[in-house]
Amino acid sequence: MTLIAVCSAKHSPGATTLALALVAAWASSGESPAVLVEADPAGGDLAARLGLAFDPGLVTMAASARHANSEVDVAGHAQPLPCGGTAVLGPTNLDQAEASVATVASRLSGAVGALGNGVIDCGRWSRNSPSLDVIRSADFTIVVLYPDLTGVAHFQERQEALTAAARGRIGLVLVGDRPYGAANVARATGVANVTTIAVDRDGVDALHGAASTRAGRKSRLVRSARSILDTIEVAPAEAALA
Repeated sequence: MTLIAVCSAKHSPGATTLALALVAAWASSGESPAVLVEADPAGGDLAARLGLAFDPGLVTMAASARHANSEVDVAGHAQPLPCGGTAVLGPTNLDQAEASVATVASRLSGAVGALGNGVIDCGRWSRNSPSLDVIRSADFTIVVLYPDLTGVAHFQERQEALTAAARGRIGLVLVGDRPYGAANVARATGVANVTTIAVDRDGVDALHGAASTRAGRKSRLVRSARSILDTIEVAPAEAALA
């Protein structure tokens, strides 16, 4: 099973959309159950985007696991997603989100990994983020950024600390390929795993339930997410052979 943490270096240039697409890609492949946890300490927006209730969600899950020895019941607080998989939805309220993430962060990766493949949306990276424990324990961390000078510069300013937190298991996903492509950004940052997620408005709408499940899974967005998963899943095997 693979657990991926998704974050951004500055604002959020599509991290939540990428997280949705990754779960849809896993679901379309018929692999083990895939779950998304919206653990952005600044608050979530998936419930509003998808027209779903906030409960059950991150707040109810954290409340049920408020004692340090309590089990974090991810499945019991998840809701079905339009294109497959499930999600634990975060609240829009910043205080509630931050407190909920802080309550479960140290146990969240293990709880998600016990269910199957998972993606945890950690929001904007910061050294003091309560989601730091998630990044430390994830199998791989993806940083989402725009492939322009500003996006690359914001990542570079945080690169050393973020790479250390992720224990070197880090990759970049570019939102589109303009003005700079993956090869250019890889050279500028020294990060080996740099890929691109398609800019696909119809695909985004499908992930939000505006089209059929089949249309969403066949969208350019989800197909590019599948390619990203393939680069991540082969990395451990390549490392073992090195």
